[in-house]
This record gives sequence, structure tokens and C-alpha cells, in this order.
Amino acid sequence: MRFNFMSTYKTKYFKNTKKINNTLWLDKLINQLEKKSKGV
Repeated sequence: MRFNFMSTYKTKYFKNTKKINNTLWLDKLINQLEKKSKGV
């Protein structure tokens, strides 16, 4: 029972971290594109 709970918790946690990593990556990409367009 405890192992099952931990596995479900881990999958939820990893899915959330993946989402957060993707958004951070997108933010970095957008920032780089904005800097290039401004010519900084």
C-alpha cells in the first residue's frame, strides 16, 4: 500500500517538474529571441 502511494506521488511530481522545466525552457527561448530582435 505504501509503495503504491509513493509510486503515484512520484509520477505526479515528475509530471509537474516536466511541465515546469518546459515553461522555463520556453521562457529562456523567448528571452533570447527578444534580445536578438532588439539587437542587444
